[in-house]
This record gives sequence, C-alpha cells and structure tokens, in this order.
Amino acid sequence: MHSMRYRKAALKALRRMPAPQARKLVEALSEIAKDPSQPRGSQWKPMKGQEFWRLRQGSYRALCRIDDGELVILVLKVGPRGDIYK
Repeated sequence: MHSMRYRKAALKALRRMPAPQARKLVEALSEIAKDPSQPRGSQWKPMKGQEFWRLRQGSYRALCRIDDGELVILVLKVGPRGDIYK
C-alpha cells in the first residue's frame, strides 16, 4: 500500500472544489493507493509520453506521480478537466 502526499496547490484546489466532488476524488485516490500501478479503465491510467498518472472523477482530474521506491503517490494537480493540463 502506498501513502498519499499532496502538493500545496493540489490541497488548495481540493478545498475550493464542491465538497461532494472533493470527497469522491479523495476516496478514489485512497482506493488507488492500495495498488497504484494497476490501470482502472478510463478512471486511472498512465498519461501517454509522461511519467504521470491521471485520475478522472466526473469533470475533475488529478495528476499524480507514483514513487515505488518510497511507496508514495504524489498528487501534483487537481482541477477541472479544462484547466488541469495547462
């Protein structure tokens, strides 16, 4: 099982999101922490040409990096689909 760490900007974005969506996103990330290297359909998958993974939860996205050496998932960015990839 991996632990979760959040960048300051990701935590700030989570606080600004509507509470139900933020809760669903955090719950999904907690579930993924059990086995992060396993893709889960279109919800959790590696980004093409990148070392990052993307979680899709409704219209929101979370960009993450998996560090298997330290057993950590670092949540880099959280936000609406249109803004997250910029």
